[in-house]
Amino acid sequence: MIIKINKEDLMSLDMSYASKLAFKGKENFSKDPGVEAYRLYAYLGKQINNKVILDIGTRFGNSALALSKNGRNKVISYNIIEEGASVIEKKNITWILKDFRDDNTIEWNKVALILLDVDPHDGSKEREMLDYLSEIDWSGKIVFDDINLNNGMKKFWNSLPDEKKQDLSEVGHVSGTGIMEFNKK
Repeated sequence: MIIKINKEDLMSLDMSYASKLAFKGKENFSKDPGVEAYRLYAYLGKQINNKVILDIGTRFGNSALALSKNGRNKVISYNIIEEGASVIEKKNITWILKDFRDDNTIEWNKVALILLDVDPHDGSKEREMLDYLSEIDWSGKIVFDDINLNNGMKKFWNSLPDEKKQDLSEVGHVSGTGIMEFNKK
């Protein structure tokens, strides 16, 4: 088990801060865990203190908003194109338009958690990113969205070592959410 989830604590998280800041029309923070993963992301962020969390695949910024619940952490959210999130202002979130692999300002020793939620959701980009993280010898926890979305993502998820991963779909996203302990010796 990578992380123990206290469902009562997870369900009791107040997500109203995120709903108020979200890109209007794109907020889904009131949906239950198992349908939408935002409470899980907020819960995971609260398990970490004074660290950096990378959100790879900003889109509308909801994941970064959820991950930023613990204001003692810094969330850096990356997207290749602007899709609206940059209008959201929250002190502990930084929005960056570029591939995170091209950002040489990342202090990898401070990064505790990475959320990967990138298109085309077929397992290929996820594999590329894991290869990169392995090359730079980073270790920490990685959350994957959409692990049950399609055959490509299922194949990718099933290729990861069983002892280093945990399926959190029950309290995550309807299309599957998983977490992995990466490069932990």
